[in-house]
Amino acid sequence: MDVRTSALPLASVTGRRVLSPRANMAASDGRLADLPEWLQAAVSLLERKQDLVLITVIQAKGSTPRDTGARMWVDAQGAHDTIGGGHLELQAIDAARRMLKQSSSSVRVLKFALGPSLGQCCGGVVWLALERLGRQDLHWLRQLKQGLQSGLPMQRRRQIGSPGSPAASLSSSVMEVGPAQGVGACVAWDDQSGELTETFASSRLPIVLCGAGHVGRAIVKVLEDLPVQVYWLDPRSEEWPDHIPSNVTCVEGDAQDVIDMPDEAYWLILTHSHALDLEIIENVFRHKPFRFLGLIGSQTKRAKFRSRLSQRFPAELVDRMVCPIGLVETSSKLPAVIAVSVVAQLLPLIGSESTRYG
Repeated sequence: MDVRTSALPLASVTGRRVLSPRANMAASDGRLADLPEWLQAAVSLLERKQDLVLITVIQAKGSTPRDTGARMWVDAQGAHDTIGGGHLELQAIDAARRMLKQSSSSVRVLKFALGPSLGQCCGGVVWLALERLGRQDLHWLRQLKQGLQSGLPMQRRRQIGSPGSPAASLSSSVMEVGPAQGVGACVAWDDQSGELTETFASSRLPIVLCGAGHVGRAIVKVLEDLPVQVYWLDPRSEEWPDHIPSNVTCVEGDAQDVIDMPDEAYWLILTHSHALDLEIIENVFRHKPFRFLGLIGSQTKRAKFRSRLSQRFPAELVDRMVCPIGLVETSSKLPAVIAVSVVAQLLPLIGSESTRYG
């Protein structure tokens, strides 16, 4: 098995040839792209002695544009990422820019009712934490980064106050960063005590994509901006495009390499060979716990595969194979159309489990 990666390499391929097509993938263990973007940006900016304000949705009630844990940041160059846009975001950016003009680090909690007074009609309520970060914050940011790169769930706890209270100095605020007991990401704020607890998980939702043909390439393009980690398996290395997205690891291999893929992954099987498709599914059934297994093909292909698989595996396992794949039936053979339909089928699953970092 050969591997080309621009993100997280599999533990089982240590020592094998790894090609990184992106020059900015400078982490020695290859895990840089698996870190939250805000954390990468914060460390990079502060190492260059450029302060920033981190904006976090710490609580959301009712209908809101983003959920608890959404983040953006503001630095001297402008605003990055989003907490939902609209007047909510404009006012948050304005407050962050005022904080950047201060000479010391501080934290504020702001409450926004998303109604007519804000020019929005969502109807919900959002609480934001604005933290002005400077060089003194590099220690805990690096500690958080190192923990996540090591595969550990991490937790940060600090006092941030409540809406209407004066901006608190970060230097006087209690800050704790260390390994977390759980593995799920979450943001919890106690509006009485003012304590904020954030848990960051160590990995993105794993998708194993088998097949680097036209449909496989189209699916990778759709997945590029989603909070997933893709393992792209194909025995034909010449089929991979020149551009590999930062959340994709290319593995030159076949069904024998199924055992090296992550547990509890989402499998999309669409190789150039029906025989290889079947062999991959058999090895997944034998060796890997999985969350979803989808096979591209017709009802005829589904019937043939079910017949063969039913001779070797329990019915309840065979019934978990989804074929054909795709949210909507379409007569289109265009790879881009098929890709959108396939990824759309995964969206409810991705949406329920993808808040990995906040």
